[in-house]
This record gives sequence, structure tokens and C-alpha cells, in this order.
Amino acid sequence: MVTSTHEASHRIFQEHPEALAPVFEALGLPPPAKAIIEAMSPDATEIRPMERRVDTVLKVELSEGDRFMVAVEKQTDPVPGKGISWAYYVAYLHAKFGLPVLLVAVCHSKRTAKWATGPFESRVGPWATQVTRPFVLGPHNVPEITDVSMVTENPALATISAIVHCESENHPAILNMLAGGIRFFDKATAK
Repeated sequence: MVTSTHEASHRIFQEHPEALAPVFEALGLPPPAKAIIEAMSPDATEIRPMERRVDTVLKVELSEGDRFMVAVEKQTDPVPGKGISWAYYVAYLHAKFGLPVLLVAVCHSKRTAKWATGPFESRVGPWATQVTRPFVLGPHNVPEITDVSMVTENPALATISAIVHCESENHPAILNMLAGGIRFFDKATAK
């Protein structure tokens, strides 16, 4: 329900941008009277469909009662603007499901992993309104699995190891151990 207080609290800024002076001052920006300020449409509805796809989206419900979403993105190289897309994914999933979102980036090079950690910020001066910091799985924090016993103990970790270490000099050994370990599993697990 729209009230007069609600209307006044945003209309004042539309009609008198100088009311933003304390905000600009706190951020160390020039006073709004010297700025060009244009009121834009507040409608956040997407009129035309925009294709945005997260590689994988999972809903997690832990036995302790915690619930959250996990968005997984495979990132081969740094991509300009990707941080904006990731921020959109996180905000969208949070709004849609009403649950916190963990963004996981899977990278196979240290350079891309370092870039993917962010932070990716929507910033004005010193103030960041939104910060996106993916959790990164990469060569820096996933061990190289080259022992068949480790493959049989944790086939999922061995598979992630083969993915993130595909540029490693040990990659052939990692793949050989993964292939060797698969033969100990039933067909469904091996697949």
C-alpha cells in the first residue's frame, strides 16, 4: 500500500536531488547540485525475455535445518561483465526461492581462479551496495588425486580434481588414477 510517507521519501529525491547532499558528502562525491541527475523508470520488470542460464542450480537442505541454494558456474577464462551476470544470478535466485545463495565457480587455471574470487562490486565511491564473491574450486584448493585409493574413497573429488587440474603437468596421472579407480565401482557410480 502506497502511503504519503512512502511517496514523499522517494519523490523528494526525484524533484529535489539536492536532498542527496548528505549521501554524496559521505561518499566523497561532488554535490548533487553540480551533477546531472535524471529520474528513470523505477519499473524493474523485464519486458522482453532475456536468456540467462546458470550452469547448475541446486537446493540444499541440511539435516541441521539449514537451507540454501547453490549456483555452480564453470569458468574457463576471465570474462568482462561476468561479475554482473553472477550478481544477477545470485539476486534472482535469492528473490525467487527466498533462500541464501552460494555461488561456486569451477576453474581450471590459477589465473582464472584468482580472477573469479572477485569481489565483483556495484560501487559508488567507497560504498559497495552489492558485492558478489564466488567460492572458487580450482588448482589452488582442490588436491591433485594421483592415488587410486583416494579415487575409490571419494570419486566425486577425484573427478573434480581431473577437471580443475586439466592444465597441470600431472593431468595424465590424475586421469589414469581416475580411470583405474572407476573399475572398482558399480556401473551407475562409474557413469
